[in-house]
Amino acid sequence: MKFSKILTIAVVALGATIALSGCIRETFPKTSTITQEQLETGIDVDVNLLKGISRGILAPAYGGWEHTDFGFPSVGVYNDQAAQVVVTNGWTLGNAPAYNRFYMGSWGKGYANNSWMPVHFWYTYYPQIKSCNDVIKMLAGKEESAGSSAIARTYRANLYLDLARIFECLPMDEADIELQRGDVAGYNEGYNRVKGLTVPIVTEDTTEDAAKNNPRATREELFKFILNDLSIAEAEFSKDTYRKVSATDPDLAVVYGLYARVYLWLGGFNEENTGELNGELPQGNEAYALAAEYAQKAIATFGGAIMSEKEWTDKITGFNTQASSWMWTLFHSTDTIAGNLHQFAAHMCIEASYGYCQFTCPGVGSKYFNHLGKNDFRRKLIVDPDGSYETFKAYTQMSKEEYDAVAPYTFFKFRPAQGNRTDYATAGAIAIPMMRCEEMYFIEMEAIYHTQGQDAAWQKLVAFMASRDPKYVCPSMEILDEILFNKAIEFWGEGQMMYDFKRLNKGVTCKYAGTNYDEDRRFNTAGRLPWWTSPIPQQETQINLAIKENNPDPTNVVQPAI
Repeated sequence: MKFSKILTIAVVALGATIALSGCIRETFPKTSTITQEQLETGIDVDVNLLKGISRGILAPAYGGWEHTDFGFPSVGVYNDQAAQVVVTNGWTLGNAPAYNRFYMGSWGKGYANNSWMPVHFWYTYYPQIKSCNDVIKMLAGKEESAGSSAIARTYRANLYLDLARIFECLPMDEADIELQRGDVAGYNEGYNRVKGLTVPIVTEDTTEDAAKNNPRATREELFKFILNDLSIAEAEFSKDTYRKVSATDPDLAVVYGLYARVYLWLGGFNEENTGELNGELPQGNEAYALAAEYAQKAIATFGGAIMSEKEWTDKITGFNTQASSWMWTLFHSTDTIAGNLHQFAAHMCIEASYGYCQFTCPGVGSKYFNHLGKNDFRRKLIVDPDGSYETFKAYTQMSKEEYDAVAPYTFFKFRPAQGNRTDYATAGAIAIPMMRCEEMYFIEMEAIYHTQGQDAAWQKLVAFMASRDPKYVCPSMEILDEILFNKAIEFWGEGQMMYDFKRLNKGVTCKYAGTNYDEDRRFNTAGRLPWWTSPIPQQETQINLAIKENNPDPTNVVQPAI
């Protein structure tokens, strides 16, 4: 049964929200989590507590209020929508743009502190941090379980890294004062009040009373905490006694990968910009050099695998099954699928007939497609406006009639599990990468760009692109932009690009000749979009009285280009 195409428009207190009528009613199976009995008795600690983290990270964060509430992967989709990397093309077929349930991220709506977006981010991450804290506290002093504790620390480091990148406010480009019809100057005044602040640190030793008076950590405080967790995990994973049991378990290569992500982020701060550090941590090119070093360590430790064309383009297993380059993986199962629409496949797998994709047709911007080399195999999975079903049918299970109803520029990257297109419980049980080795190659080449220059970065890019396009020729353009372009194609839907664009103060261009962005998201900016930083939710600031200043509300600070 498909949901109706009739839209019911409703504006509610939590920001402008659009409800779809005729949707299938959903049931919510209980997600496996850490039980009180396990905490008190230690029953199956190493198995059940860690399983609670890897499953809980896929659980609805806030009661399933919105269909995008399906845990960690949904944050990645929001990030890519906000970065204007994922484009919903269904509007070109006459479908309402709001069939895209991630519209708040793409339009910059609903970011006030009493609205959906801050709530979603906060409650996706902090409950899982508590699960990590529970494991660390339970296993403290138990040498035989040190590996399990290190796994929890690695998860915790990753969660706090994302929170830092989402909630630390960075300023808008002053050039946008002239370009946009909004209060950019007022936003930057708000930035100055919270400059250098991230999120409260909650550890295994934080009491309930302390949590109610827990100020926002400075960037230095939080990143030293993250690096300490990674250092402890690195030492444990380096031992010969550690054995990775599941793909959901991190290992030494993953820890090196997280170091690389951390130092890449810190590279964006230096004495020449408004976000400089105070000297306690590496910054600027010193941090970028460490990012390159740890990316190289991650590649070497993991083995350097890069996904093949077959792994990418297989119409049954493409991006739904553990692949050769996946360093760290999450697995949806019947335990974690909350319903037919509260799942990644319903929003990102165009061949899933039960979800939103048939109306949203998620894909890439036309300018991205036109820039992509014609011999790049990733292009084969994007609907060419001048292509045909006969050319595309090798990459889809769709019939010609179904394919003809798909909008141009739709990306067939993610496939429903087992090739099942109709049974949401089966189709939605996909594997989702948390870290791929390919990311390390891109971190390395960007870091080398900053520290060694364009020529050295160009060599790294050309070497990687040989795995994607045997006839690749690097265009005569700014090499950093070419790196970011190919990274955006490579990690489309995986949620990495917003962090890069925010760090580098990269603008977006969504209004141009032949654009396929809907009118409400045609933003053209000189620098970062304001909603790449989220305010802290009101629920937290009302309880935690030590949070004196909140991030400025980014809603309506910029408007779509006329």
